[in-house]
Amino acid sequence: MTKRRKQAIILLALSGPMMWFGFTNFISSGTSSTIQAIGIAIGCVFGVFSAISGLVMLVTKNSLGILNPDDKGRGEILASQTSKASPILDKAKIRQRNEAAIDYLVTKTTDNAIKTLTKKQKVKPMAKANTSVELMKREKKLETRRKELEAMLAEVSKEEQTVEKELKSKGWVQQKDGSWSYE
Repeated sequence: MTKRRKQAIILLALSGPMMWFGFTNFISSGTSSTIQAIGIAIGCVFGVFSAISGLVMLVTKNSLGILNPDDKGRGEILASQTSKASPILDKAKIRQRNEAAIDYLVTKTTDNAIKTLTKKQKVKPMAKANTSVELMKREKKLETRRKELEAMLAEVSKEEQTVEKELKSKGWVQQKDGSWSYE
C-alpha cells in the first residue's frame, strides 16, 4: 500500500467520528453553549472536508498538498536551476538551439525533397518474350490495359459533354477555336 493510500484511509477514518459528532449533535438538539456550538460546526465542516479529500486521494494520482511532504516538482527550485550556467534559465541559449534545430530540419527536409524530385524514376524495359506463351500473356495484359483506357476515355468524353451542356444552358457559347464566350 502506498503512502498516499495510507493517508487517504487515515483521512476517511478521521472523517467518520467528526461527522458523527457534528451531525448527531446538530440534528438532535443543538446547544446553549457557544463553545460546544463551535465544536459541532467544526466537526461537521472538517468531517466532510476530510471525507472528500480522502476519497479524492484514493481515486486520483495527483497530489492535493495534504500531508504529503515528499511530493516534488510543485514549484520548488532545484539546485540545477540556481546557477547562472543553467540552460534552463538561459533563454538566449535555448532560442539559439531551437533555431539551429529548425534550420537543420528545414535544410534536411529540403534536401530530401530535392533528391526525391530530381531522382530519375526507373522505367522497366519491356521484357523480351521468347516463347509463344509469354507473348500471349503479354497480349492479354495489353488488351486489358487498352480496354481500361477506352473506358476512361468514354467516361471523360461523357462528362465533358455534360459540362458543355451546362455551360450552354447558362448562356456561354463555344467559339470555333474551342474557347468560350458569354452572350
